[in-house]
Amino acid sequence: LENNQLQALAADVFHPLTELTTLSFTRNQLSALP
Repeated sequence: LENNQLQALAADVFHPLTELTTLSFTRNQLSALP
């Protein structure tokens, strides 16, 4: 694989992970509300 392909592949994997982390973080914040 060329460097560009690797970067694109990493971005495709990393983005959903970031979204999931943000979602779970938001959910934790909401459940912490009184």
